[in-house]
Amino acid sequence: MSRLARGFRIAAESGYILEGLDEVLSVNRLGLPADLRRSLACTNIIEKMNGTVRRVCRNVKRWRDAAMARRWTGAAMLEAAKGFRRLKAHRQLPILKAALAAQAARHTVNPTLAPQSAAA
Repeated sequence: MSRLARGFRIAAESGYILEGLDEVLSVNRLGLPADLRRSLACTNIIEKMNGTVRRVCRNVKRWRDAAMARRWTGAAMLEAAKGFRRLKAHRQLPILKAALAAQAARHTVNPTLAPQSAAA
């Protein structure tokens, strides 16, 4: 039985916490500073953007095609961007960039070690 299941049975049974567990552990595994981890864990900016997209797009009465939906969604995102504030941990973004590059380098497959195709 996991620690989550023992201490917080109802939360563990809901499944919502376990749904994002891989992402949470990935951020922790990167070894980022606490301020940056906290900023990346906050979903307020995403919720704000989604709300603005809903508000702007509800004015459309008839969607002609997918291109029209993309244009309106893009316009709504630009509108939402006006209300975004600067990331509190913006000075730590180079640390995030370096951590992501190091993570990608560890998981990059060496092309010389890739399996040979059966046709070759």
